[in-house]
Amino acid sequence: MAIKDKLIKFLRYAKLSQREESQVTVMDQIKKFTIKSLYGFLTVIVYGMGARLGIFDYLFAKGKVAGESGEVEAVSFTLDELAHEINLDRKYLEAWLHMGLDRGLFEIDNVEKRTLRTASYVYDLLINRESMLYIGGNLSTFYLMAPYQNEILENFKSGQKLAFLDLPPQDYQMAQSACAIASRLIEEIYSSSFKEHRRILQKGGSILEVGCGYGHTLELWAKNYENARIVGIDIDPNGVAHSLEIVKKNNWQDRIEVLHTSINTYASSHHKGFDLMLMNHVLHEMDPDDSYRKEVFADLYSMLKDDGLLIVVEHNIPDMFAPKERPLFFEIWHKLFEVGVNARFYTKEEFQEFVADTPFETAEFLEDDNSYLWVLKRK
Repeated sequence: MAIKDKLIKFLRYAKLSQREESQVTVMDQIKKFTIKSLYGFLTVIVYGMGARLGIFDYLFAKGKVAGESGEVEAVSFTLDELAHEINLDRKYLEAWLHMGLDRGLFEIDNVEKRTLRTASYVYDLLINRESMLYIGGNLSTFYLMAPYQNEILENFKSGQKLAFLDLPPQDYQMAQSACAIASRLIEEIYSSSFKEHRRILQKGGSILEVGCGYGHTLELWAKNYENARIVGIDIDPNGVAHSLEIVKKNNWQDRIEVLHTSINTYASSHHKGFDLMLMNHVLHEMDPDDSYRKEVFADLYSMLKDDGLLIVVEHNIPDMFAPKERPLFFEIWHKLFEVGVNARFYTKEEFQEFVADTPFETAEFLEDDNSYLWVLKRK
């Protein structure tokens, strides 16, 4: 039976299956699977291919140039332009663009003949990494799960785990880009909740980013606090190299230092030196053993000034059977995506218990529109 015939049969059956409004109908399930899931899946595939081919990087760069003279709502381009500038096969690219047009990523630009443009809001949502609305990093990581399915499925049976640094650098960088939007939300919550402390950084305080990775958070805080001294540390040599490129490109060498080192090694020679320390989605990637993590927090405690703050951004994922207090889509996706790399998350209560066994005396939970973080203090 053809798919079309099956859908017609389902629709007829749905009309005959009238139920109470509070119950799920056949029509509800058809809409969920054929409209939300199927179309959403195709959008992720199309977007993920564009991200890995460098198409969205090109459109981002083009938008930034246009943005120098005003706000950018959309970016226009031609098929031949993309094929030439990114060195892509024209036939493959035409087919991809056609699907992108059908999925609503692009629309026909009526100003110039045979020209496309990013659809309304798409530039800020999926391309502009500096936008507060950017969710392109999340879509990229949804797409990133596909190449690892065979290995993940085998690990379902064996229980084996990967290490983060075993992932190809380009894939690890793409995964980290999903946290780019979190960097802005962290700074917004911090600046509105700790105005007095923020003035310290504005005048020339000190920041340590633990697990700076590919520099997404580092770059944002460096731009927002131009007088602050910043140090980024990470055990990933590829991430450190990329962060150093950002520092060099912006001529920040006089106030920003990026080091390939561990927390323990760095802490051995730096005591009470920082006004603020940042951990943006880093804790869950560490060795899952609690004793090791407690040693890490003891090291962080030793490097924080008496009136300093440690900001820990983590997804606190409740028990599967616990009642939902708010939407948890990204948290649960994060859990599924990283279970194969030996990630360990805490529930809100578990994290509080963990902190209670470290030298830190207080752990304040701050939340704003489904964005949240922990602020730890020495006293």
